[in-house]
Amino acid sequence: MLPAYEEAANLKCLLPRLNAVARELTPSYEILVIDAQSPRDETPAVCGEFAVRYLARTGGSMYGHAIRTAIREARGTFIIIMDADGSHAPEFLPRLWEQRADADLVIASRYVAGGRTENPAVLILMSLTVNVLFRLALGLKCRDVSNSFRLYRGQDFRELRLKCNHFDIVEEMLVKLTTLHPGYCIREVPFCFEKRKAGKTKRNLFTFALGYGITLVRMMRLRREARKQRAGKV
Repeated sequence: MLPAYEEAANLKCLLPRLNAVARELTPSYEILVIDAQSPRDETPAVCGEFAVRYLARTGGSMYGHAIRTAIREARGTFIIIMDADGSHAPEFLPRLWEQRADADLVIASRYVAGGRTENPAVLILMSLTVNVLFRLALGLKCRDVSNSFRLYRGQDFRELRLKCNHFDIVEEMLVKLTTLHPGYCIREVPFCFEKRKAGKTKRNLFTFALGYGITLVRMMRLRREARKQRAGKV
């Protein structure tokens, strides 16, 4: 599943590679591109050219709306989410796929040994800050909490009920999965996060910082409530 917002130029290069890799992994798959509410470029035509499933987001055109649309529409036994800007190489998919039976969630991780990122220094600093804060405040048992390139179990994915609208929904998914499923097994695979291939980022730095602060407070409260509920059942 690829959230896409004005990413037609990247999708032209990405989709044929993705189709080729997916065919090698399994004979039964679908590629789902979730665009803005109304097309803003040639994304629908590009999806038609490469025979992938095209959907417009419902409820709004933010990243969170794309994820919630995927929860309603994705039908796979396993769900892989990746960026449409070329920063997540399709050729890495086998590394996630081969771990699917050994973990509940598999993360392409920039922050384990062997992982790295090509982002500018300011984005690396912001990402590291978010990762450290969320990991320590919420007791998350992984090092890369903010990379969206992940493999989920389809049933767990479709059970999620999410509220965030921005990129902080990536952390919300992780917190809710580990809260709903005690003993949830996460595996991280070293990964190189590449620079976007074309177009410009949709991240606003002020919205980025504000959104993550609000999400952290909300997730701390959610985690406390879940622990109380579990304690009451003992």
